[in-house]
Amino acid sequence: MNPSAASSPSLLAADAGATVRRLSRCVGDGELDSPAEMYRVLGALRLLADDLTHLLPALQSRLEEGLLSGQLVRQGGDPVAKTWDSVGEVGRALAHARTVALLMTKELENSQVALRDLAAP
Repeated sequence: MNPSAASSPSLLAADAGATVRRLSRCVGDGELDSPAEMYRVLGALRLLADDLTHLLPALQSRLEEGLLSGQLVRQGGDPVAKTWDSVGEVGRALAHARTVALLMTKELENSQVALRDLAAP
């Protein structure tokens, strides 16, 4: 296997998704056996959501750089206008996703705080 392909952004994102699905199966199968472990899981998920809030604007920046450098061109009709429209739509969707990720981060923190007393030894 090509080491550079193993760490491509799309494969890293796929690995992250697979890890979350494995976590979901573990929780569903009853492997989450204590409030302390749940506290740690919530903390790790909070960090994951926080990391997403930083990743999404970086994705948008890369898209905008591709647009401004001329690397992104959509075919058909007026390719320039369609390309700008598409980049704008992606930007709006990523901004909304970032807002949701920020809210998720805060709610996971709230959940972790509420669980703190149950998780204490």
